[in-house]
Amino acid sequence: MLLTKLSLALVVILSTILLLVAVKSGWAQPASNVTLGLIDLGGDEVLEKSDLAAKQHYSQGLIDFIASNLGNGTNPNLMTANNISAMVDLLKGKKVDLFIDSPFISALVDNKSGAIPFVGIWLEKKPGYSSLIVTKKSSPVIYHLYDFHGGKSLGFTSAESSIGYFLPKSFLIGNGLKFSPPSSPADIIYIFTGSENETLSKILNGAIDAGVLSSTFFDSLPSSVAAKLKVVGKTIEIPVGIISHRSDMSTALVDQIRKIIVNMKFDSQAPEIIKQFNTDFNFDFKPTQLIENLTGMVAKAINGTESSYS
Repeated sequence: MLLTKLSLALVVILSTILLLVAVKSGWAQPASNVTLGLIDLGGDEVLEKSDLAAKQHYSQGLIDFIASNLGNGTNPNLMTANNISAMVDLLKGKKVDLFIDSPFISALVDNKSGAIPFVGIWLEKKPGYSSLIVTKKSSPVIYHLYDFHGGKSLGFTSAESSIGYFLPKSFLIGNGLKFSPPSSPADIIYIFTGSENETLSKILNGAIDAGVLSSTFFDSLPSSVAAKLKVVGKTIEIPVGIISHRSDMSTALVDQIRKIIVNMKFDSQAPEIIKQFNTDFNFDFKPTQLIENLTGMVAKAINGTESSYS
């Protein structure tokens, strides 16, 4: 009996020593992590949050919720990249598992990294965002899209904006209009105004012939201001954002994360930030065709100058 007790004690001691050595040496299985990636592109709307701090706060709540529901001690991480190329490298290097951004930025990143879109995020109260091509109602030169021929000036928001640049530029090119650069002679010479408010101001004071405003911005204008404007073109509607996963993520894990997002709306114990997320947005779990279409559109918009937006 004494020998048996000694043997058991020795086994326990040896097991403890081996465990400590394994942990110290890195042999033990590390805790699992799930990492959500963001790009610091302040010129675009992501989940209706235009500044990085707000995007991080909103996205941190999402990844925290996903990690807590994955269980098994999964740790949530949020990682921010400075540009598209950096995010592509993080996805390829398996340092980021999930990526969230606006549709056109997601299309660029997915195309370069092989990441796979699996959740589209749409506004709850409206189908989605669209871009409006707007001019002053009293404009003597633009009544329709075909009036843009001949070197008209147009204001976009910023070079990183889906709604303020990629989507409307692709729409206009699809309608046969040429831009400068790179085309010469061109139908449209464009500038970046930096904000929708500035675009609106330049339209009203005649500094530009026309400008691009998001449908949500236009709808929020006082009737006295909207009455001074004329919409001469409207793009398709796109979602607020896309969530993609790295290409080599297991199907089982992707399905598990998808179910977690599906069930968010039914979780009465969800934190307030997730309840707000559920109130504001709906989810589309088959956005692949949309992303394929947007990839073609963004390539058309960039029109040979993709390196400028890397």
